[in-house]
Amino acid sequence: MVPHESRAASAGFLEALGLPEPEEAAYLCALAVPSCTAASLADELGTTAERAARLLQLLAARGLLHRRDGDPARWSAAAPDLAVEALLLRREEELCRTRGRIAELMRTYRSARRPCATDLVEVLTGTAAIAQHWRSMLAGARRRVLLFDKPPHIVRSDPGLERALLGRDVQIRVVYEAGSVGAPGRLAEIRACVAAGEQARVLPELPCKLAVVDDRWAMLPLCTGSELHGAMLVRTSSLLDALTGTFEAYWNRSVRVPDTRAPADGDRRAELLTLLCAGYTDDSIARLLGVSPRTVQRRVREVMDSLGARTRFQAGIQAARAGLL
Repeated sequence: MVPHESRAASAGFLEALGLPEPEEAAYLCALAVPSCTAASLADELGTTAERAARLLQLLAARGLLHRRDGDPARWSAAAPDLAVEALLLRREEELCRTRGRIAELMRTYRSARRPCATDLVEVLTGTAAIAQHWRSMLAGARRRVLLFDKPPHIVRSDPGLERALLGRDVQIRVVYEAGSVGAPGRLAEIRACVAAGEQARVLPELPCKLAVVDDRWAMLPLCTGSELHGAMLVRTSSLLDALTGTFEAYWNRSVRVPDTRAPADGDRRAELLTLLCAGYTDDSIARLLGVSPRTVQRRVREVMDSLGARTRFQAGIQAARAGLL
């Protein structure tokens, strides 16, 4: 039969489909031989023949084994591409039924509390509670995640979790505040996320931190400041719709995260003009482009001279008219 080392390496993956560990071990043993008996399985598993026979019957009821004629009875494993797929379908049906009961569970949850605004808005206190709810929100994301990234940060960026979301076709759009992007090493992290599929833009200033997940939840701080000790969890409501609209309004005003990889002269000039029109200072532009403030000042003067503009605002207007933005 299958070596113990190989069986140990494979153990556990069928438990996720509702197959108890003893049944999984029996199936892996049966899978490695053309056929087996209760006695041979008992020897392999180190159990009694009666216990092995019971395991074989349970696996047959799940469609994972077929019984052959003869005495003693012999059993053969069903092909995994059909048998395991059937288990997957049954588990998916169970998950769908469970998901359908979430609304019922929420009604029970709310009925245990006084009927008030906390049905739609829940106050979270303490960084641990905020971080826990944030991870739960992300784990439940199905369609999109919208973020205002603004200091302070209480949870470290998790590229693995973000890649998992993108792998599930969850759209991630983030507007970063310039101060957040300018932190040491932060721009490189953001560009790595963009390479993985995140859509990222920047603005000089954002009104607050904000996270919106699907059309179900939003989280934002209770107050502004250098520390984050309280937050509001907003569920489906007109307030959630308003927060989503706020994100979209700022997204439409924001500019894409600049790429410092030696752009063409035309692209570099358009990028510089876009940042100028968005209201970035020379120091902010320097951090975003990875150059010195003196270099930015020189490039701004060159662009203004080429457009015949006396002010930055005038340069933006003329650039737009010339189709450079």
